Amino acid sequence: MRTDILTARTDPGEIRRTTTPPPALEAGAIRVAVETFGLTANNISYAATGDALGYYAYFPAEEGWGRVPVWGFARVTETRCDGIPEGERIFGYLPLASEWVLRPVDAGPLCFSDATAHRTALHPWYNRYYRCAGDPLFSEDTAEVQPVLWALLMTGWRLAEELAPLVDEVFVSSASSKTALSLAWSLAHRDGPARCVGITSEANRAFVESLGVYARVLTYDALASVEAADRVAYVDLAGNAAATSAAHVALGERLVDSVLVGATHRAPSAEPLPMPGPAPRFFFVPNVAEACAAEATLADYHAQFAGVWKPFAGWASGWLSLERGAGADAVEAAYRRVAAGDVPPQNAEVLSWEA
Repeated sequence: MRTDILTARTDPGEIRRTTTPPPALEAGAIRVAVETFGLTANNISYAATGDALGYYAYFPAEEGWGRVPVWGFARVTETRCDGIPEGERIFGYLPLASEWVLRPVDAGPLCFSDATAHRTALHPWYNRYYRCAGDPLFSEDTAEVQPVLWALLMTGWRLAEELAPLVDEVFVSSASSKTALSLAWSLAHRDGPARCVGITSEANRAFVESLGVYARVLTYDALASVEAADRVAYVDLAGNAAATSAAHVALGERLVDSVLVGATHRAPSAEPLPMPGPAPRFFFVPNVAEACAAEATLADYHAQFAGVWKPFAGWASGWLSLERGAGADAVEAAYRRVAAGDVPPQNAEVLSWEA
């Protein structure tokens, strides 16, 4: 039987558990058992924007409900696809379910893509599954942090590469979030003068400062009198319209770019707020990553990312505390904690379905 955690499409905090018989396996398909996966605020952002940005389209559910995607590892338990053997371990975009069926195409040593009918028109970045045996990024030493940080580092790294040549400082909200830390680490570990300024709550300030990747750390109430360089970018990871407005007003003419990435706090404004300077633009890492891979080859681009991943994962392992859970009860409880914002920034949920 397959176990699913379904999320109400109108409320990311409302979930229910179902158990159903798995579908039969057709020719050309594989069945995978979902092994370890991560749950962070990023997954709740997927739920909050599941219809607007299409995240619920990847793993369809019954009317009114959705399967929140997670990043994690799975094992092939049954195969009717030549070249994909039973027992193979893969990494990629998975449903919040104990097993799933994929239809591999374009299989090579590094990866394959899922060509299940409803996914062929969806974004190829989310349809790609990396074969651990041939993946230069994969290591057993970092396997536990990979489901938590892989996609977040991809976002922070590519955003750092995009902004660093253009500005002297990057101000980032929700500075304790793992995506923000990925951005700050990437800026701190590349050549060039661009530095990262973190904006966080007073409660998280000591933690953020202790990591040593921000040039400065501010609280939100310090924005009104902030000092800044001549060319500044603002990155909104909180989804807090009031904070973004305050940053635009405070940074004034020094603000040359405003980027919306996430929605960790999900606090839209009921009324229009002043937003002088450049209009906030949406940064969508799947588009950026696919464009970068097209400039060379996917294998070359992925090898470059692997070179960034290894030192980052080593650094993150020094402060990241993994909260491990096993079994459907643990998965459901972890989702509720993350959705409620009850997970400290230095913690991460790493889960499996087998109790």
